[in-house]
Amino acid sequence: MGCVNDIDRLDDKTAKTKGCSLNFVLVLYRKMSIITLSEALLQKLSPKDGLIIRDRVLCGLCIKIGRRNRTFLIATSVGGKQLRMTLGRWPLISVEEARALALPILKNCRNGQMPLKRLPPTLPTLSAAVVRYTETKGLKASSLKRYLSIIRTHFHEWQDCSVTLLKTPAFAEHCHAFSQTRGAAIVEVGRGLISALIKYLNAVHRLDIESPFDRLAAAGLMPDRAKPRARKLQEADLPQWRKAVDSIPEKQRDCLLLIAYTGLRRNECSEMIRSQVDLVRGVIAVPETKTGRPHSLPITARMRDILDRRCTDLGADDLLFAGVAADHLSNMAERAGAPKFMLHDLRKLLATTGEKLGFSAAIMRRILNHTAKRSDTLYRHYISLNEADISDPLVAIQERLDSIMQRNSDQP
Repeated sequence: MGCVNDIDRLDDKTAKTKGCSLNFVLVLYRKMSIITLSEALLQKLSPKDGLIIRDRVLCGLCIKIGRRNRTFLIATSVGGKQLRMTLGRWPLISVEEARALALPILKNCRNGQMPLKRLPPTLPTLSAAVVRYTETKGLKASSLKRYLSIIRTHFHEWQDCSVTLLKTPAFAEHCHAFSQTRGAAIVEVGRGLISALIKYLNAVHRLDIESPFDRLAAAGLMPDRAKPRARKLQEADLPQWRKAVDSIPEKQRDCLLLIAYTGLRRNECSEMIRSQVDLVRGVIAVPETKTGRPHSLPITARMRDILDRRCTDLGADDLLFAGVAADHLSNMAERAGAPKFMLHDLRKLLATTGEKLGFSAAIMRRILNHTAKRSDTLYRHYISLNEADISDPLVAIQERLDSIMQRNSDQP
C-alpha cells in the first residue's frame, strides 16, 4: 500500500497529538483509495462528494471527487506537520500536468522544506496556449492547424512570448490595427480565437486579462460582422453546370455530383474512405464533422451509381476520391463551361430545394447535419430522426435537382 501523510504509520498516541482520534484517522484512510490516475478513469468516475483518491504513480498526489468538481491536491507531511495544497481542477489541468506540478513540491517535502501555499503560475507562450486550448476542448487537428496558422500570420510578434503580454497596450494596439486592416471574415475568426484563449487562460491560470477586442467593440471601433456569402450558382444555371460537369474526368465528376446529391461539406465528401460506405445496409457514415457530431445518410439509387463505381477494388482505408483536389473542383468545372460557383453552393441548393418541396426544418437539419439553437429544446432534445426517416425526402430532393439539371440541357 502507498501512503499519504504517513496515515498507515499512525498509532493512537500519534493521532492524539495531531488532534484527532485513531478511529477518525482510520475512517479517513478507508475513504482514500490508491489507483493509477488517468484521464479515462476520471471521465468514468461518478460524483461522490468527499471521496479522495491517491495516485499510485506519485505518492502524495490525490484528487478529491466532489459532486461538481474534481480537484488535484497534494496530501503529505513535512517535519511532522500535515500539508494540503490545491493544484487545480480537472480537466483544466490534466493528470500528467498535475504530476509534473506535484513532483518538485513533493521532493522538497521529502527534504523537509515546507512549500509556499500557492503555486507560482507557469504561463505558456501564445502558441503553446493555442495547443493546450485545442487539446482541452477536444478539437480536431484541422482546427489546431488553422488556429496556429492565424497566430503565425496575424499575431506572429507574440507567438513565442508569454501570454502575460496579451494585457499590454502594445497588443491592444495590434488588435486594433488588425481589426481595421483585415477582411471582416478573418477579423471574426481572429477575434473569436483570441477572446476564447483569454477566457481559457483566465480560468486555468487565474489571470485577469481583458480581451482587447471586447474593449474595441464597447468603443464602437470594430468593423461590421461578415455577411454570409451570396450563392453564385442559381437554379437556372444548373443545366449548364451539369453539362460541364459531365465533360470532366469521371472521378472529379462523381465527387461534384455526390456533393450535389447529399449536401455533404467539401472535406466530408472528398476525404471519404471505403469503410464509411456500407453498401449492404445502404448507409454512408461521416464520423468527423464540422458540428462535432457523427453524420449518416441513406444511400439512394443516384448515390449508389456513384458509390458502386468508386468503391470497386478499394481497401477499407482507401480514399474514394484519391487524387481529387477539392479546392480545384470548381475551377475545373468552370474551365469546362460551368458558370462560376462555390462547392458550398451545391449544399445551399439542396437546402433550398428541400424547403421548396415543403420538408420540415427537422428533416433538413438531419440531412445537412445542422445543430438547432441551444434554446430550441424540441429539436435538440426531443426530435430524433434516423436514415430511414430521411430516405424519401432525400430521394425527392435529388429527383427535383435532376429534373432542373435536365431542362434545356440539349440547347447550346
